[in-house]
Amino acid sequence: MSAHNNGGRYAGNAATEKEASPLEIDAEPTTIDEQYQCEREQAKLRHWKESEHAAGLVEPTWADELESYRRRGCCCCPSREEMGQLFREEIDPGCGCVYLSALVCSKLGAGRIGNMAVLKERYVMVEVDDEDEEGQERADGFVDEEEGGSLHQRTKASEGKNGAAAKKATKRLVRKRQIQFVVGPFWPMLLFITYPLIFGVSALTLYASIPGKPIYVQLGWAVLTLQLIRSLFNTGFRDPGILKRHKDPPPVNDLEDEEAPRRRMGFRWGNEAGSWRWSDQAQSYRPKNSMYCPDCKVIVEEFDHTCPWTGTAIGKKNMGAFQCFVGLVFVCLIMDIFLLTAGAVGAPSKH
Repeated sequence: MSAHNNGGRYAGNAATEKEASPLEIDAEPTTIDEQYQCEREQAKLRHWKESEHAAGLVEPTWADELESYRRRGCCCCPSREEMGQLFREEIDPGCGCVYLSALVCSKLGAGRIGNMAVLKERYVMVEVDDEDEEGQERADGFVDEEEGGSLHQRTKASEGKNGAAAKKATKRLVRKRQIQFVVGPFWPMLLFITYPLIFGVSALTLYASIPGKPIYVQLGWAVLTLQLIRSLFNTGFRDPGILKRHKDPPPVNDLEDEEAPRRRMGFRWGNEAGSWRWSDQAQSYRPKNSMYCPDCKVIVEEFDHTCPWTGTAIGKKNMGAFQCFVGLVFVCLIMDIFLLTAGAVGAPSKH
């Protein structure tokens, strides 16, 4: 089929349907169970499209995720008959971790963004431009503190490029959700492997080698070890840079916008202008230096990689803590080996 025919087909779908759906069910549900599944899929799709963050298509909550695993009868494979294909087909390595997240986070009442569990968040007051008409729905997850009016408004004059008369723009003080503590999909490895290794080696050094050492050695070892634990916490429990959903890219100059090629973008036609690109997985625009993480199922700003030892993705907001953690791992490991071996070599002989 030619590109022209594809464009006509997409245009026809856009004219006759509200929105195209990747989970659209062709046949009408005939049983109660099928109707229930259809409603769940529609709610899942609606939550994905209306999400505040640029995340992939997942169950809306961890309780829904746990329910989907229970309905399938297994945490990793869709059915018992497919267990024989375990070593013949590629299995998602994070499947078991997602099941543990669903099992634990559904009990804790943690929020969900992609495959990341939000443990704590808060609201902060920020000032944003408000040029929309009153009563129009706000974008980017902003929520008005008082419905029907703004808490703070002010006007400013800005002159256009063509020297036209200045126009008035308003600013509004609104509430914005801010993530405080969030863990990635591999948090079981962080809690049950990485931290126990650090605590185990540090406890052995503290018990066997630190007593009797000079005070400056004890203080230096304690400071470096505590900083290692802190840097790991700031890496694994902080926001790595989850991108907010952008349904439209930031404005660019008219010439560049006209020359940008148009293509099908999710549920609509659009173009890619400037330094922003469209992500089909998250149904959002993203900067060039950000990427969609298939493990965390979110777009991370300045994405570097997903580290299973820290349990999460490494991006813009936790890169500094991650680099500090990697450096301190080697420093503390060398120091602990030196203290343990020096104590063993310096011990008096029994002969």
